[in-house]
Amino acid sequence: MKHSFLTACLAATIISLSACGGSSSNSTSEQEFACIHNEESVNWDLLLEGNAEKLSDYQLFLDSCNPAATNSERGLPYDLSSALFTDYASKYRFIFIPDDQHVLYNEKEAFDFPTGSVITKTFTMPKDTSKRGIKNETLLETRLLIKRTEGWIARAYVWNKNGTEAFLTRAGENIKINQIKHKGQNLSFTYKVPAQNECLTCHQLKIKNDGTEKLEFKPIGPKARFLNSDYDYEFGTQNQLTKWKELGFLKGLPNNIEEVQKAHPFNDDMRVSDYSGTPEELNATAKSWLDINCAHCHRPGGQASNTGFRVDYNTPLEGNAAYHGICQSPVSGASAGSTKIIVPGDAETSLLYNRLHTTNPGLSMPPLGRQVIHNEGTQLIKAWIDQLEGSCS
Repeated sequence: MKHSFLTACLAATIISLSACGGSSSNSTSEQEFACIHNEESVNWDLLLEGNAEKLSDYQLFLDSCNPAATNSERGLPYDLSSALFTDYASKYRFIFIPDDQHVLYNEKEAFDFPTGSVITKTFTMPKDTSKRGIKNETLLETRLLIKRTEGWIARAYVWNKNGTEAFLTRAGENIKINQIKHKGQNLSFTYKVPAQNECLTCHQLKIKNDGTEKLEFKPIGPKARFLNSDYDYEFGTQNQLTKWKELGFLKGLPNNIEEVQKAHPFNDDMRVSDYSGTPEELNATAKSWLDINCAHCHRPGGQASNTGFRVDYNTPLEGNAAYHGICQSPVSGASAGSTKIIVPGDAETSLLYNRLHTTNPGLSMPPLGRQVIHNEGTQLIKAWIDQLEGSCS
């Protein structure tokens, strides 16, 4: 599927439920709204100073009913080679950078975005995960990360049932999902839009600088290793980092893209046989998945840095077994038959696998962002643990 780029726009006459992503079961607003088609630029002043009650007030999308493809000028779509799981929702991501500004490259951490930048992520739910695409999906929410003078802030906007407008929520919202199909399974669950203060759980890091520590709000996804992959733009496929540099969005990228870190790709269409090749390939895939799904908390400075389980990407497994939780006792969540975080060669008795492979409140991990089990992700981690060598005795 080709993706719209920069000033691309859907035909202004298309105002239908299919173009708007169908209907949502949430009850944010019962009002009727028409899709807005405009040619105005992003409302940078409002992004910097205010909190719009309606997503369309920011003018981020030329067609207000389609936050999946119709970005305004100075916007650019992107994707991650290994992505954070959220209940099999589809995600449509964009960055927006103010005129004459640019993102600064960082080799290992999230890029440094200029003041005024916006990162958007729209979550939609397909009726059948084998038939993705905005026309086959229901709009759920659009999350914004906005870089203001004082730092990043997070705002979530929930779409009305007609898919014509999204409204700011501060307390979060529960959306009932009925009977989506995924690989022969019928899934029903309650999708949870996070409350504003819950965003700190994953996005806040303790940063050490000049002998002092302070908490900073950080983006998770836009790191070189997850962006060092091809993207199907409207006018052809190109490496994302190269495209960002070409457009003047990114400064500091090495001239040789081969020098840039590259996370091992993972997606839900992969089979166990696709990532259970050599131990090195399996380890690389597992490390990438754990990094994007767990390491924002399970890393130095993260909310769970004291748990005995840390999986930040740039700490190698070899020589750091205990750091990764191998044969380590957990600080919480242990249960009979699962008293070590990782037991080499035995995923079934490893707490990591069991907490990923449950939906029981208080036990499931991550604690936010999922209500169903990520079967493909847990199969990956099971295969990885089962091939680890060693003993805890």
